[in-house]
Amino acid sequence: MAASNGLSAPSAKTSTATNPLHSLTQPASAGLNLKFYAVRVGKAPGIYHSWADCLDQVRGYPNASFKSFASLTDAEAFLSNGSAARNGSQSGNNGKFYAVREGRVPGVYGSWAEVLEQITGWRAPKHKVFDSRAEAELFVKEGRNAAQQPLPMVMNGDTGRSDSPDGPKSKKAKTVRKTGVEEVLIDGGNEYEPGTAPLADDVEDDFESGITLDRITGTARYKTAAELSKTRYQAVGPAPNAPIRIYTDGSTLSNGRVDSIGGVGVYFGPKDRRNISEPLSGSKQTNQRAELTAILRALEVAPRDRRIVILSDSNYAIKCVTEWYQKWRGNNWVNSAGRPVENRDLTQKVLDMLDERMRLNKHRMAKEDWDGVGSGLGGKGPWERGPAGVQFTWVKGHAKDEGNEAADELATSGARTARELAEEVVLD
Repeated sequence: MAASNGLSAPSAKTSTATNPLHSLTQPASAGLNLKFYAVRVGKAPGIYHSWADCLDQVRGYPNASFKSFASLTDAEAFLSNGSAARNGSQSGNNGKFYAVREGRVPGVYGSWAEVLEQITGWRAPKHKVFDSRAEAELFVKEGRNAAQQPLPMVMNGDTGRSDSPDGPKSKKAKTVRKTGVEEVLIDGGNEYEPGTAPLADDVEDDFESGITLDRITGTARYKTAAELSKTRYQAVGPAPNAPIRIYTDGSTLSNGRVDSIGGVGVYFGPKDRRNISEPLSGSKQTNQRAELTAILRALEVAPRDRRIVILSDSNYAIKCVTEWYQKWRGNNWVNSAGRPVENRDLTQKVLDMLDERMRLNKHRMAKEDWDGVGSGLGGKGPWERGPAGVQFTWVKGHAKDEGNEAADELATSGARTARELAEEVVLD
């Protein structure tokens, strides 16, 4: 039987081809049914003691032939028959007769290569291999006779069945699976063993989708109707223009103290080159500045023509750039207590970045008919409209949110890097 190239890779092999006494000396565990896997055609023909070792020999090998047995004697017999067949083919006669019923030139041929010349590119060819020439010639003759017989006339209401004793007996319909190269009969009417039929024209990577590996017997078999109709889910790319989700976080070691040192973390995704982990710049090292800086760095790195969602666990940083800034601008950046707004420099830089995104994509608003509906952002924030809108979303910190935890690790790592650099400067 032919092996499929879709089989999984196994571990190291152990073959009786190189150690014939291994199976006799290997102890059997209580209750364990030993199997012998004979590889007739493969990388290293021989008898193996595990399915994984057998796979190692047949995976990726064209027209591989292998089978499992309950006894060593049966496995050796299977292997010996294969050797005899190979010796015969080398001498120019493999003892097989290839009958082509439907092809360029129907007839009986002595090699598979000759058959391929007759069926390659031929629509719905019909062929089969036999052990005797008489059987092969009969197969071809039956095809010619069927082609010469006129089609029966069917009267209205006649189903083609006859109740007369002399009339043709109705036959149970056989399920036929179109392969593009051969009509392979299934449901008990197989013309080929599973895995031995020629590959269809629509086969990808030399793998026949209608065949599967039986995990119990370790042999190939045709899929059932339920397996063929089973729905399978597969990974697909992100939806077109889907918003990019970016997690940001700031961390400060010894926050509130004179020697505090901050770090910034920006997380786009696992192993994403745009991820950021760096020390907080500036002489003022506070957690609030680290949070605002993380948002600023995310806007600097993110594409300016795509919608993005920035997720932060800092309510302060989010409200600075979505709510409070509107009153601060009207009050000339003085807060309700009459004092200058803290972290005005970072807040203004973030707002400038957001204003620039809106300006750069303003021409797309009318061209792409953006009205704010269906933007994929879902909110009504001041920066969310348009094809490059930005939504700010608060997430609870240290709540096992994978993205938030990843951003926190990046920020903490940035702060630790800053501390190590500071210690080196002191030592120097």
